[in-house]
Amino acid sequence: MAALNELIASLDSRDIEKLFERYHFTESQKLEIAKAEADLRQWKEQSFCLLAPYEEIDARKDGRKGDAYMRLMRSYMDDLRKSETDYSSFSPDFHPRPKYRTILSDEKIVPGKCPCPVDGEKTRCCKLTTLDAVMQCPFSCSYCSVQAFYTENEIHAVSNLKEKLLALELDPSVWHIGTGQASDSLVLGDDYGTLSALSAFAEQHPDVVIELKSKSARNVFDRKYPANMLFTWSLNAPTIIEKEEHMTATLEGRLENAERARDNGNLVGFHIHPMVYFRGWEDEYKLIAEEIEKRFSPDDVALTSIGTLTFTKSVLRHLRERGDESRVLEMELTPAAGKFSYPLDIKRKLFSHVYNSFSDSFHKNVFFYLCMEDPSLWLPVLGREYERDSDFEIDMRKHYEEKINMLKERRR
Repeated sequence: MAALNELIASLDSRDIEKLFERYHFTESQKLEIAKAEADLRQWKEQSFCLLAPYEEIDARKDGRKGDAYMRLMRSYMDDLRKSETDYSSFSPDFHPRPKYRTILSDEKIVPGKCPCPVDGEKTRCCKLTTLDAVMQCPFSCSYCSVQAFYTENEIHAVSNLKEKLLALELDPSVWHIGTGQASDSLVLGDDYGTLSALSAFAEQHPDVVIELKSKSARNVFDRKYPANMLFTWSLNAPTIIEKEEHMTATLEGRLENAERARDNGNLVGFHIHPMVYFRGWEDEYKLIAEEIEKRFSPDDVALTSIGTLTFTKSVLRHLRERGDESRVLEMELTPAAGKFSYPLDIKRKLFSHVYNSFSDSFHKNVFFYLCMEDPSLWLPVLGREYERDSDFEIDMRKHYEEKINMLKERRR
């Protein structure tokens, strides 16, 4: 089994090999054991191979010692996964990637689709159009899927981007384009003409919302941008930024940069995402809402999205084989629309808390939505729901256009 061999090769395999010699396991059980040991290594938790009560297991007379080991291991893992993740004593030994170099790449510009699993409308999707002007990210968030897709230590900035964008023929249905799926939208600034090209593209298409998403504190607001350019920041609890979002700006740095965007005359937005169920989460996520309301009026903010950790099988495998110290996988990995995430009851608790931490004024005047989440969560969390993705998209577009039109009026 290739997956098993690759995973064992990434671990200190001596203890696992001794365990496999000691008891009889099926191939699927061996893979489960290897995954558990990979997770425990990342979490800096004790190896169950070393903790297992072998005398108790060996005393069994029924010949099912391997099955007994599996039951005990699963109980141990479940206890860790089902409780709030404890970061109080967790200090990851972070090893930065080799320094990235940025190159100009003659990539074609082909608009893509939102990564929501829309088949059967398993999540409520806004049908965002994506545009990859930059590929690969120099930040090192432990949960990031970008690192799994782009393995080279190179950031690719599209060459001649302005000419390519201005020659692009958009489908008439396209009204909302996001640039933060394959990299951080602001980390390169305008060093390679990316922001200048997007600004020209936004001027050419005044009815299209160009959304940039960032975890950067880089100040790019020494020039004016069209009103339909929307600058947004991913925000997270300070503990998660410190322990899991390596090399990114602090919460304070991101909010200060958002203030620069607002002061420069643009709308801003916030993605409180991915929320993590950790010890102390209530206070830290409430702090985010308080800081947003302290610094911004509802008229400044076009959107606030809420979401949490989701992983595909390929990303889970990549994170385990990479082995960086992290506790993002110390959670219940529940099937969710073809991916794995928290159970719905945990999500309801997380999302409701952060939404209810905002005032009625923000609820009424800012467009809140759940990002890539189960439709059943909308009504209990936000007090509204949509029967179809198209209804969600129509409502989002109406709110964004209203905010942009208000901004244009203020600019006159």
